[in-house]
This record gives sequence, structure tokens and C-alpha cells, in this order.
Amino acid sequence: MNPHTRMPSRRRRARGMTLIEVLCAILVMTVGLLGLVSLMARASQATGATEDAQRAAVLANEIATEMWLAGTITLPAATVTAWQTRVAAATDQGLPSGTGTITSVNQVARITITWTPPSGTARQYFTDVRLNN
Repeated sequence: MNPHTRMPSRRRRARGMTLIEVLCAILVMTVGLLGLVSLMARASQATGATEDAQRAAVLANEIATEMWLAGTITLPAATVTAWQTRVAAATDQGLPSGTGTITSVNQVARITITWTPPSGTARQYFTDVRLNN
């Protein structure tokens, strides 16, 4: 056997292996980048949901503050209507398809805010207010 005759076949195999290695590396990088893009999209959705929930908490706090300042859980209808209008105004710090309700039982007011984000799943935030006389 001549050592020079075996060398070219090894080089041909090495060239083919390099091409396969490059294709596999591209495939692995593509899968990794797609996973990263998917993760970023989900993080963006979670951020939007968190902002809406924070806004609902602020809106509930506003009406609870009105109750505290008035010294009663029973507010004038005009105040409640103005607050409900603000909750429904998505372009003015309100919530998309937002509704706000106040119910009172045994001197406890339950403030409930419901909204539907663009994802289509309805969300709800509620808090109870009790004022000691």
C-alpha cells in the first residue's frame, strides 16, 4: 500500500464532514434564535398584562381614597359614574373594555374592576374597603 494513495480519500471525507458540521451549527443556531425570539414575545405579553393589573390597582385605590376622604363607603352617584368612565377609557389611563363596580355588604365595599386585554382573556381585580367609624 502506498501512503500517498490513501491520503486523497481522507481529505475528501474531511471536506464533506466540514460541510455537515457547518450545516448542523447553522441548524442549532437557528433553533436557538427562534427560541430566543419566542421568549422575548412572551416576556412582552407578560409586561402588558402586568401594566394592566397595575393600572387596575391604581384605579381601585383612587375610588377607595375617595371613600376614605368622604368617611363612608357610600359615595355620590356622580363620583362613582366619573370613576367608572375613567376605568372604561382605555386611552386615558383606563383599561381595555374596562368596567368598574362597587358593591357593599355589612359596611364592606367590594371594588371590582374587570377588563379584557387584546389577548381576549378577561381579567379581574378586586379589593375590599372597610372604614371604621
